[in-house]
Amino acid sequence: MSNWKTRLVLRLSAAVLIPGLTLVTSHELERSARTVDSPGNANSTVSNSSVHEDPQFPINPAPPAACRIDRSRPPQLQELVGCKNASLFNTWRPKARVIGPRGWMNDPMAILQSGPPSAFTTDFVHFTDHSSWKDPRTMVPTQLYDIRGVFDGTVIKDGWNGNPSIIYTSVFTGPLGSRSDPPEVEGVETQSIAYTQDDGHTWTKLNFGSYGNPVIKTWPEQHLSGFRDPFVFKSAEFSNFYANQSMQLGDRNGKKPSGDLYLLLSGGIRKEADPINGGPRLFLYRQTERNDITGWTYLGPLVSSVAEYNQTSEWTGSMGINFECGAITKVHEYGLVNQQFTRYSNQLNVIVTGTEGGRSGPGYWPVWHAVSWDYNSPDGHIKSKIDFSGVVDWGKAYAFHLFESKNRQLLVGWTYDDDVENILTPQRGGQGAFTLFRELYVQVIRNLHPASLSAQENGPSWTTRVEADGSHTLMTVGQRILPEITEAFRKHSTVFQLPDRTMNPGYNNSQQEEHDHQLQALSTNLVPLAKQPKDRFYLLKASLQFFSAQKEVNGEGAARFEMSRGGFRILSSQHEWTDIYYDPSTEYLVVDRSHSSTIPSFGNSTERAKLRLWSTINPETRETEMERLDLTIVVDNSVVEVHANERAIITTRVYPWYISSIGIEYLVQGRPTIVEPLRPARHSALTSSPPDSTHPPHNLSSAFQPHAVGFSHVEIWDGLLNAWPKRPANTWLPGVYSNNITSTLYGLWPDL
Repeated sequence: MSNWKTRLVLRLSAAVLIPGLTLVTSHELERSARTVDSPGNANSTVSNSSVHEDPQFPINPAPPAACRIDRSRPPQLQELVGCKNASLFNTWRPKARVIGPRGWMNDPMAILQSGPPSAFTTDFVHFTDHSSWKDPRTMVPTQLYDIRGVFDGTVIKDGWNGNPSIIYTSVFTGPLGSRSDPPEVEGVETQSIAYTQDDGHTWTKLNFGSYGNPVIKTWPEQHLSGFRDPFVFKSAEFSNFYANQSMQLGDRNGKKPSGDLYLLLSGGIRKEADPINGGPRLFLYRQTERNDITGWTYLGPLVSSVAEYNQTSEWTGSMGINFECGAITKVHEYGLVNQQFTRYSNQLNVIVTGTEGGRSGPGYWPVWHAVSWDYNSPDGHIKSKIDFSGVVDWGKAYAFHLFESKNRQLLVGWTYDDDVENILTPQRGGQGAFTLFRELYVQVIRNLHPASLSAQENGPSWTTRVEADGSHTLMTVGQRILPEITEAFRKHSTVFQLPDRTMNPGYNNSQQEEHDHQLQALSTNLVPLAKQPKDRFYLLKASLQFFSAQKEVNGEGAARFEMSRGGFRILSSQHEWTDIYYDPSTEYLVVDRSHSSTIPSFGNSTERAKLRLWSTINPETRETEMERLDLTIVVDNSVVEVHANERAIITTRVYPWYISSIGIEYLVQGRPTIVEPLRPARHSALTSSPPDSTHPPHNLSSAFQPHAVGFSHVEIWDGLLNAWPKRPANTWLPGVYSNNITSTLYGLWPDL
């Protein structure tokens, strides 16, 4: 295992730039923010981001003017639109993560641990293109049954004739997706198999026909809204149950399934066809015969939900109308649970899915569900009971893929760009990237103050129990950036460690213009960090402590309404900035992008993640302590990942224009509590004055101050690293840009 390379089957796409062709969106291709897909095709529908919130900015620019790129002056959108393809290729391009060499990059398709596919890595830090960065394609549409697209799948290590194989969704032409009109029909999405005999360099698809591709072609139910993204797994629990269960459906030949593999397919039942029960589904299959991956027997829906068009809880997101990218795992406090009936006190069955149609703006939620199994269903098959749920990523990330490595449950997702109407997409020359690789585990918080559990929450993202000693324990799903990634980032960066400090919100300057009526009673204190990054590639770490009027914490949470907001202003200049802060009064982690770019065509909606800082009882001193906010902010040019306490994550996009927009400042905002100013107050919504670097810092002590925020363990890792050391700095090729132009042609034209 230690010598294996993890090979990523990526889904890359570029498009031929055809002069004079009008780009339109096909309403049939209901892939939306997840546009498909492999290098040989691209199926796309709607814009992948929210509309710019400020009505004074037009979404559609005026006719192009002569190109002019000067990042020291205000941007003129007409001039930028007039620039040639890829003229802004490296302006916002990330470097420290998985990203295609150019063009459209969609979500992770599958991952093979082997002794290279689209790309491979030995450490999840550095990556190498399969074959060449000029043409990294592997799986492409080549057959009639997948001519429309090659969607997500799973690699089976010992597959067809013992070879590593991938089972994937093969897409034919026709109405497609949960909101297509007319509805999708059987046969558009089927499941097919390809295998490799050369370590993933090439893939061979099974022959078309009986016992060949597609291996799953009939729908398990009627009126489906989707039928895609096969996820293969093993489950000793499931096999043990079915070994003692007589009510088990057979396959088309009447055989009772006996294989070791199970398979999930994501989809749903259209609401208009079943107004009462219509909604998302995860369809469960079992391998019919051991050592044969072409035969699969349907066992019924493992997860069923009615359609949800809106967020039903602040903590949990929404089930939507259709599932995508469904996956299942079992984890505990220290990693992955093996499947041999091992029982840990802090283990959870976790299902991760993408949900369509239940969120304003992008319309998608990546969610997780902690589930228990119902073995008493009337149809004799296993069903899931959702115990509690949460959100994998609250920002612009979707389609997370789960896989195992070194007894860890890893996941990685796709972060899409926020160029609202693809206005500057040709000039950027690329779209899409991966999130950083993460580990999924069970986070356990012990010795909770009982009063902190007194309030009844609607749909909480946790469960609690009382221990034998009377103490209270909380369990939820945690995620952390892989330690090998953070260690490499630190090793290759210039590290600045800053002194601890405590800051008040300052005072209100009534003579300053108040641009945001919601913040009229609030004062903002901003202080530049003593060390600043040189560019837009860095990691910022800090631990924040929030104080109320009293130093003591009562455990009931009432004091949080008196606490100030605290965080950082990043990518800052007098023209642009992005505020990242935690608001104890609302229990939201916030990324305020309202002034992140002076280019009006980029999305600027505010991202929020629900997060509670719990009160615990110190078992030695018996004092009540409020959990600190542990922040890790990764700035990889336009990609910003915010990780808070390993349970609230926001991945988003920002596009500063000015070269000077790189500054970092401490940010504290709240009701004014002092008479004398710490420094001239600057309101977070629309501050135009530059940082006052000549003013001496105040309140460097980290001691308690009423309504203040304490900052400790603050570090900047400046530089990060280049994840693609074998690629040139510019990997754009003439004639290729990043729009999914082939979606207009129903995926039948090859890409370059």
